[in-house]
Amino acid sequence: MTLRPSILFILLLLSAFTLTIVGYSSHVPLSRIMVAILNPAADSFGETYLHYALFPRIFVALFAGAALSLSGIVFQQVLKNPLAEPSTLGLLSGAQLAITLAALAAPGMATWSIELAAITGALATLGLVTLLASKGGFSPVTMLLAGMIVSFFAGTASVVLALFNHEYLRSVFIWASGSLVQNDFSNALALAWRLAICIPMLVLLARPLAIAGLDDASGRSLGVPVRTLRLASLFLASVLAAFVVARVGVIAFIGLAAPHLARFAGARTFSERLLWSPLLGGALLLLADGSVLVMAPYIAEVPTGTATAFFGAFLLLLLLKNMPLTALHAEARAPNSSPRHRPHFALVIAIVVMGAIAIFSLGEQLFIDNLPLADLFLGRWPRVLAAASAGAMLALAGTIMQSVTANPLASPEGLGVSSGAALGIVATLLLAGIFSPLALLLGGIGGALATFLVMMTITAKSAHAPGPVLLAGAAIGTFAAALITFVLASGDPRAVYVLAWSMGPTYRATAITGLAGLIVLLVALPLLPLVRRWLQILPLGDQAARELGLAPRRSRTALLSLSAVLTAAATLIVGPLSFVGLIAPHIAAMTTPPKPLNRALCAAAIGAALMTTADWLGRSIHFPYEIPAGVLAAFVGGPYFLWLLYRRHP
Repeated sequence: MTLRPSILFILLLLSAFTLTIVGYSSHVPLSRIMVAILNPAADSFGETYLHYALFPRIFVALFAGAALSLSGIVFQQVLKNPLAEPSTLGLLSGAQLAITLAALAAPGMATWSIELAAITGALATLGLVTLLASKGGFSPVTMLLAGMIVSFFAGTASVVLALFNHEYLRSVFIWASGSLVQNDFSNALALAWRLAICIPMLVLLARPLAIAGLDDASGRSLGVPVRTLRLASLFLASVLAAFVVARVGVIAFIGLAAPHLARFAGARTFSERLLWSPLLGGALLLLADGSVLVMAPYIAEVPTGTATAFFGAFLLLLLLKNMPLTALHAEARAPNSSPRHRPHFALVIAIVVMGAIAIFSLGEQLFIDNLPLADLFLGRWPRVLAAASAGAMLALAGTIMQSVTANPLASPEGLGVSSGAALGIVATLLLAGIFSPLALLLGGIGGALATFLVMMTITAKSAHAPGPVLLAGAAIGTFAAALITFVLASGDPRAVYVLAWSMGPTYRATAITGLAGLIVLLVALPLLPLVRRWLQILPLGDQAARELGLAPRRSRTALLSLSAVLTAAATLIVGPLSFVGLIAPHIAAMTTPPKPLNRALCAAAIGAALMTTADWLGRSIHFPYEIPAGVLAAFVGGPYFLWLLYRRHP
């Protein structure tokens, strides 16, 4: 066996312990650290804090990292998917949502009940992802897309629950962010004996799993019950991940990074990776936690799970860039629809519905019946106009993206463009210190265009195949979300504004906001007739476009720039959380003949109606409290995306 994995493990462990000691030295002088570790009855508070709070973090990090890495290597081997792990398949978020629901149902439940809820949530998520991927032959891309969207939906559901039950769930969400803060050794001991039970089981399964990793026929010919083995292995891996979530919250991407590091260091066989992955995973998580402790004096201490999400998303982008196309093959098909309506029928209906919803939203008095209608109108028209404009812009951007990429699952949210725009807006706000809407819009446009550039560069090797493009978008979205979380934890007073805006509240909309959104939309709409030929030709491919006299690169750049402007403006109004850019173009495709201009206009009307409806429902469901329109739209849009993912396969 090669010694290279051992050398890498030693280097990681030394680096992790160095950072940890440096981080601990801010609480206790270096000369007293060993005394504090060995003496639980130390005189100073710092030494007591180190012994009971900081020292257990080392063991929790090592054990949690090892458990997640074991889970990740099993998923990758059984599913034959190099990017599979508990977080990319959505298991961690599913377990978190289950624990949140359990905490609401039984606030004083025992620790074993929390673990049972986590296991139930993880297994339910695995079952849902498997069901969604079954029609596509368990394609790696389909499973990963399903897992990431399930994870996104579970996170959105958790946000909605938090809005309804903020006081009850405050501590739950502090825990769920992946913080390794400890009060004693109970979590370390619990994880230790759970690993002591699960590791021997995995060792017994090591040889059958190595055989099952070849193909089903080879496994059956060698007498291996492949189906039973897979079910047992996936169950065990899910339970390991659930134990970690129940104890320390969501720690993402460790199960992805450790097996790849083991393979990079020379662990070629499955048995070698099974040995070195948990060791490297424990060292990695300890290294991430040490980095958090070192940065804590300069910014507020961020959860360790946020740090791993930041670096893990970056790693996922690198893996996607270098992954062979055959490892991530997937297809995307246009919606099966051939509407026979007259060309303008669906468009007229969509506009009428949009107008009716807007009028109702402006004047309904379901909960407030003692104010004059004129006063209600004056107070509501800015938010209704802002929501309608943002919905229409997202729908137009989604229509353009689906045509340019020839990918029916493309959208500003799915490709990470909304997250990139959000990151650009936040960077402009914090670095330039400017609250000017124009400056923030320019920052959002820059972030959206940069996201496009990164995504197209990463997926160039796969010829921008739909699956890798969507995975790259999801990774970019995770990366941007982690950066924004760092901003929120920095202690900057403007972070409160960033938090409120990121959830998509339209109740903050002013007359300037609504009118600015309308102006951007009115500038974009006259451009559509000028580019309708491009929208019709580009989905045919670059070669066909050149034969028809179109310069694909220049036309694609112009269209993507237009969609970036629309996405940035909409994101500035309603935040990055929404699936309107996916839903509206699909509804338009199912109701409108395949004419680009009619379809784009119909999608814009549908998008405006959807976002206006989300705004109305958000202020009505739990009156007098509000659910942000962006969160509510995303809560509905996540399941719709999963349904599209399921039905796109024959």
